[in-house]
Amino acid sequence: MEIELSGLNFTATVWEVKRAIAGVLHGEYFFNQAAHKSRQANFKIEFREKGPGSLHTNGTAVLIIADRKLGDDFFRWVCMKGHHVKVNGRTVWFSRSDKRPNRGMVESLSKTPYIDPTQEEERESLVSRIRQIGIILDAIQFGVYFRAPDDPPTANRRFSNEYEICRADTFSGQLCLDYNNKLLRIEMGNSVTDHKSTHIVIDTPNIKKIAYGHDASGSYYVCFELYCPPKFERQEMYRAYTGEHWKDKRGFRERLTFLDAAHRAVGPFAYQLRIVLNDPRARNDLKQLCREGGVPAPAKFQIDAVNWGLFRPETMHFVREWIARFEWPVAFQLEALLRNSSLDTGSLFDIRKDVEELHNEDPDFAADVLRHFAEKLQTASKKRDETVTECFNNTLAADRKTQESLAEMDPAHFESKGTIKCFHVIVTPTLILLEGPYDTQSNRVVRKYHAYRENFIRVEFRDEDRMSFRWPTEVSGRSLIEQHFGAVLKEGITIAGRHFRFLGYSNSGLREHTTWFMSDFEHPDEGLLTPDRIRDSLGNFSKVNTIPSKYAARIAQAFSGTDPSVRIRRDQWDDELADLGTDPFWHTDGQGTISPGLRDEIWRVFVEAQPERAKLTLKPSVFQIRFLGFKGIVVVDETLDGVYMRLRQTMNKFRAHKDDEDEAEIEIAKAFIYPGTARLCRPLIMVLEDLGVYQQAFIALQDRAKAAVVTAIDSLSGTIALLRKHDLGHGFGLRGILQHLAGAGMSMRREQTTADVLDNEFVLRLVRYAQSHVLREIKHEARIPIPEACQLVGAADEGPAYAMREEFKGREVFCLREGEIFACTQAPDGGEPVYIEGIVSISRSPHIHPGDVQRVRAIGKPPEGKLCFFRNLRNVVVLPSVGARSLASCLAGGDVDGDEFLVIKDPTLLPTTCEQPAKYDAVKPRDIGRPSNVDDICDFFVEYMQSDVMGLVADQHLIIADQSKYGTRDDNCMKLALLCSQAVDYPKNGVPVNIEKMPRKLIPAKPDWKKAEDDDPRPADYYESDRALGALFRNFEITPVQPPASSYPNGPLGAPVREAPLSDSISRVLQAGVQRHLGRGVATATAEDSEGALGALGALEPLFRYYAEELRSLCLTHALAARAGVRLSEEEVVVGTILAKCAQPRWRRERMHRMRVHAGQLVRHVRHVRLRAPLEEAGAGRGELVGALRRAWLAWDFGMRNRAVFGARSFALIALGVVCDMLERLDELDDAAEGQDCVRGEQWDGEEEEEEEEEEEEEEEEEDA
Repeated sequence: MEIELSGLNFTATVWEVKRAIAGVLHGEYFFNQAAHKSRQANFKIEFREKGPGSLHTNGTAVLIIADRKLGDDFFRWVCMKGHHVKVNGRTVWFSRSDKRPNRGMVESLSKTPYIDPTQEEERESLVSRIRQIGIILDAIQFGVYFRAPDDPPTANRRFSNEYEICRADTFSGQLCLDYNNKLLRIEMGNSVTDHKSTHIVIDTPNIKKIAYGHDASGSYYVCFELYCPPKFERQEMYRAYTGEHWKDKRGFRERLTFLDAAHRAVGPFAYQLRIVLNDPRARNDLKQLCREGGVPAPAKFQIDAVNWGLFRPETMHFVREWIARFEWPVAFQLEALLRNSSLDTGSLFDIRKDVEELHNEDPDFAADVLRHFAEKLQTASKKRDETVTECFNNTLAADRKTQESLAEMDPAHFESKGTIKCFHVIVTPTLILLEGPYDTQSNRVVRKYHAYRENFIRVEFRDEDRMSFRWPTEVSGRSLIEQHFGAVLKEGITIAGRHFRFLGYSNSGLREHTTWFMSDFEHPDEGLLTPDRIRDSLGNFSKVNTIPSKYAARIAQAFSGTDPSVRIRRDQWDDELADLGTDPFWHTDGQGTISPGLRDEIWRVFVEAQPERAKLTLKPSVFQIRFLGFKGIVVVDETLDGVYMRLRQTMNKFRAHKDDEDEAEIEIAKAFIYPGTARLCRPLIMVLEDLGVYQQAFIALQDRAKAAVVTAIDSLSGTIALLRKHDLGHGFGLRGILQHLAGAGMSMRREQTTADVLDNEFVLRLVRYAQSHVLREIKHEARIPIPEACQLVGAADEGPAYAMREEFKGREVFCLREGEIFACTQAPDGGEPVYIEGIVSISRSPHIHPGDVQRVRAIGKPPEGKLCFFRNLRNVVVLPSVGARSLASCLAGGDVDGDEFLVIKDPTLLPTTCEQPAKYDAVKPRDIGRPSNVDDICDFFVEYMQSDVMGLVADQHLIIADQSKYGTRDDNCMKLALLCSQAVDYPKNGVPVNIEKMPRKLIPAKPDWKKAEDDDPRPADYYESDRALGALFRNFEITPVQPPASSYPNGPLGAPVREAPLSDSISRVLQAGVQRHLGRGVATATAEDSEGALGALGALEPLFRYYAEELRSLCLTHALAARAGVRLSEEEVVVGTILAKCAQPRWRRERMHRMRVHAGQLVRHVRHVRLRAPLEEAGAGRGELVGALRRAWLAWDFGMRNRAVFGARSFALIALGVVCDMLERLDELDDAAEGQDCVRGEQWDGEEEEEEEEEEEEEEEEEDA
């Protein structure tokens, strides 16, 4: 409703009028503050006509109130006798308007919260003051901070000016602050002579320090120390406008890589910034700018500027030639020191002779030393009074001591074929960053050439802060991606003297903008191998190679991260299994079958690679595989004999070469061992709410989930359940350790069931980290566990195929009918099968259309006496293979090639209404009409980096559904559902989503549940959502965990250990078992600090130093940001989480996955190589088990004694896992031996009885005679 105001003073401001109106609307007459969820009504004041001169108003204004009833009530109130509204002492007159406010304005006012006009006035005043500050610059310099060789280590650093902008025709630039976008901007260009202006953009969170001072000439300078390079942009000085605001605001700035050719030469190495002020008084403007803009305050500091030319072309040419002389691992680490800004060329030359001598002695050892040296520099572990050379020599001395001691330990041999040590390269618009090598999941290609793995590297394309690309609306990154990243993809990249070229990528790598590159190498059997030869060797792609996106997707199968399993001959598999259903909705699309015998063989190999799986009693029913040109799942078919696999043509994506088919490896992309934890998520909650599920049902579920998490620490069983349900602490075996301790009689403090209470601070802190991880998911992502539900891989019922087989004619085959499913879950480490029965809902991510959730009937346990394909399948949901359309395709366009489905039994979450499933017409793939080459694949990859809007579309869908009263049924949401389907298919059909067709938000503000992704939320940017997601977000708060400083790689020592060795509760509980197998003397000798015990403990120090260095590297490598102050804690690594805030959740999940793979390999190395714990399948004897127990018990004692040191706590945890494992296996041997003794005793007793019977018979015969 609009109400017209008149009689205002010409000098009145919007804020003054708004305060006067709020005094009435928010008074007792209209607003009951005590009412449940009461909110002050929001409204808007507009001055639509200017006053004379520069005055704000001509005395009139318009009041807009979203609620018509409230507007009528307010108008009647002001018309009552004696009721007045005054602004600056003048009475305001009100009259009804015949105009109606637009829908967007009404939606905005009804959704967004009322903001105190004083706050708005202050903010506008602040922005206005900041806009008036423009600091004129005489010079802009890029360089590095360094100390000269003659400078003492504690001296102030100098600034080496490597590139300078200093114009004679005009000032060099102007520094201003963009408050709304939180960035500093330096604008360069002459508005008279230049057609375009160039900008240097510094995000304020990227600023580490600011210093100012003056040089000998009296000129004032400002030095910025940045975490990563600034961004560079260019725009037209005077651009044309179309009159359409949304078009004029889009892409008018062009993102640049470098400013010019001279900057390109030094930019990758020298990106620190120094500016020279035109006016000395401008330093006060700078202070005001920083103070009001929330930028780190500048400190007065003397930093001398010199032109040392550390990165001039001739210097860099000499450095590159020198680096290229070394073997590859050493050369990579040397170049990493420069590329990662750890050292400049001068500091690198300081250690030149030491590096050369070390390389000649042992190249592999030299590479490790350089890696550890770089980590010290990056984690600020180098002492302030230590020179670079001294730091290198100290690192060398420590590593040499560790190496010599470890060489005497005679490690066991253990190598996982599922991972490789891989070098990583991160290409940003300005930098080329080098990481590794660290463990990465392998694939078909790198496993085949494992001996040449140093010729393969992973190359990622990221923004300067290592996050995925996100352009502001006004910035276009097209030219940067096409010219810079496109050139790297097509022309290759030279690292440490070795040239690498693009090889391929996996489908997940495409989404993460990650690829594989390789350098050519000579193979003894295959000759010179190049990227082209390897791609050609993968198979025949002639059927799809005119479609670059599909051609690349087929090649991507060979680069999918997989684990190796068994190799089978051509007579052990076929591809003649007929599909069930009709095109395009095949019921069995992507599904094959395997015999139980082949499943057992795959599982055996799987357990050898992951020994912790050996304890599981239930083997998987389904594997997701890659095999030659086939991809999909294989389900156990108990009617198949021997070792055999049957595949379908819908699984065949390309034809492998005939020679490869003679014997080929089955690659395991995923083994579906456990039933997945069923969780709600934001899109599903939004859809279910629109399908009739009450908000209170979600809140009740969240309350239960929160209570379960919070109380998990009250009991060991609760803690174990928390870790298992959310797959936390798996790499370090935390769950198995707690299970063993519980079996040994230990309990949590609140259980009070035994005297042995778990009091280990580190373990308890790990539980709190796990709780925090889960609570963050519940609050910030609405990932709420559902007790009466399960997440299961989908498979199709093969029953109709049975009915068509000749050998089963005449037998009754039980098949699922349309609208029915079968699901049975069972814990693989023990437990009975649980059959799901009754009406359930089934759905599949991304849950973007109301029809993506369907109601079906779960049949429960199949009837006896009938042939049934799925009777013994576990942890899989079986879908019917009858009907015109497959059930999987009705659920967000799924199939059965590995898709997982959510099955919900909880009656409070079942939809009361159902929508027809979405049906989208397939988009015709983009065909170029000729065979594709590698440049076409690179062009598609480049285009994908620009056009990958899947996350943006899904995000926009959620926000519009929240803002619209029609929810997910809103027309704009339906359009976005279609665009989401196109975005999902984009990697295969090559047709990008037209972002200009994407519907925009109804109002600028975002729902409050989006605050979780904002480090510094501003009140006016958000409104209080009245949907279920808003209620869930506001339902509880999280208290962040605070680890001790010693938990970080560069942290100080923790509190000194004062208690006696092996006196903690865990040691006391385990001591009886350890004594039983090692004897009392060995088990307690360490506690008594005998000479032999101290010697044995001392022998473990090199192993611990090795582990601590690798853990430090891991914490550095997988942190979300490459900053000295941003590191993972020891607890995060053990639990397998990253708790730091991140605006890109997908990036955090990717880093977590890499960290878990890396940490898992480190733990296995310590367990099986250094502590020599025998593998479960190795059939170890008592001697091996006892030896491993003895070593692990000493390592546990060592870690506990030194737990004030970074890494010692998790080192002790690894050892504790070995102790628990060895105790269990030794007890099993004892039990087996006792069983054999019992059998022998029974046999002896039986023989005596037989002899007695024979004697009795002889006596009877004698009597008869």
